[in-house]
Amino acid sequence: MKETKPGALSKYTILDFTWVLAGPHATKMFRDLGANVIKVEQYKAGANERHLPMRVTNDGVTQSSYSINVNRGKKSVCLNLKTPEGMELIKELILKSDVIIENFAPDVMKRLNLDYEAVKKIKEDIIYCSISCFGHWGPYSHRPGYDLIAQSASGWIAQSDPRIIAPVSIGDMNASMYATTAILSALLYREQTGKGQNIDIALTDCLFQLHENTLPWYMVTEPLGNPKQPSAVGAKHPGYAPYGIYQGKNGAIAIALLTEARWPALVKAMGKEFSWLIDDPRFKTVSHRCSTDNAPALHQELEKWVMSLPSVEDAEKALDEAGIPCMRVRGLVELATKDPQIQAREMISRVYQPFIGSMMMYGSPLKLSETPSCIRGYAPLLGEHNREVLKGVLGRSDDYIDKLYRDGVLHHEEGVDRLPQELAKIKQK
Repeated sequence: MKETKPGALSKYTILDFTWVLAGPHATKMFRDLGANVIKVEQYKAGANERHLPMRVTNDGVTQSSYSINVNRGKKSVCLNLKTPEGMELIKELILKSDVIIENFAPDVMKRLNLDYEAVKKIKEDIIYCSISCFGHWGPYSHRPGYDLIAQSASGWIAQSDPRIIAPVSIGDMNASMYATTAILSALLYREQTGKGQNIDIALTDCLFQLHENTLPWYMVTEPLGNPKQPSAVGAKHPGYAPYGIYQGKNGAIAIALLTEARWPALVKAMGKEFSWLIDDPRFKTVSHRCSTDNAPALHQELEKWVMSLPSVEDAEKALDEAGIPCMRVRGLVELATKDPQIQAREMISRVYQPFIGSMMMYGSPLKLSETPSCIRGYAPLLGEHNREVLKGVLGRSDDYIDKLYRDGVLHHEEGVDRLPQELAKIKQK
């Protein structure tokens, strides 16, 4: 894999105390943007995501698709924080770092004496970002939580009809992007003032403010004495039309049209049987069509039209030729292996993962012309970079590092010892 240009954040070092998704996804984005990410993992066990599915074993090495997805390009350090030597190494790494990111429950880092106030005494200008379900203050802050809990606490599940879990961990992923934005802002502020700061990101906060229309409907009508209660959303939006997923004979298609100019073209594409829609007073303007009174009727007619066609591909072709925003519902494997748009945007790349081989990984959605965001290495084995980091960053000798292994301070998995031979396979190809 070639790195044509360094990333915009190549001068920064991120000390990564994260696990599962929200934190690891944020630090993955920083690594894609060029930052040096040192991931501190639990002694012997490693970070939690190493134990999540899909786990595969090949050549005696077990790896997790979950871990590979969020930890590519990072450096893994596995040390025992219960030893004085381990804590001393962490303090030295803090002095070499610009940012600390953690996403444990609010009391975990404090118990380790690695909360913001403690770390600030070590490095005054540190930027310290915490991500948790409810944040570090408020009546729920003491409660444990995962993505699903944040979905429930934020009203996200209440907005789904039927009540379902989002098909992706939207709370974690969304919070990680807000954390990244906040950290970049803090880095800019430190460049200007020399001051670091503490950042507190809550999954529930981030999800709550994503309700872009239903709750604002209530907000704008409440002062007028007739508050509009937020409606749940299923396959079709209760107040926007056309805006939904419409079932066909062999699949489904998404259709969205919220402008006036293309409405006649849509009706024309639907054929003579549906030409009466253009004169129906319920659908006369965008404001008429986008209302809870009229949207359901229009949804019904659109689905009737889609079902009348031989296939959803025929519906997509007709609508695309008419300039109507639409897309046949595509499956994930189809997208990863066949979709021309995903390929053109380099959203799937192949990377050599040790002990697995050439495997597909997500590309970066951040497209920068001069400082590209891209995959910058495979996902590390547990403790793979212990020696590299302690020698290269902290200046420790091999003898000292060997002693740390003997004293139960450092650990790496067995596969690390066989990595030189494994990586040599890449050069032979």
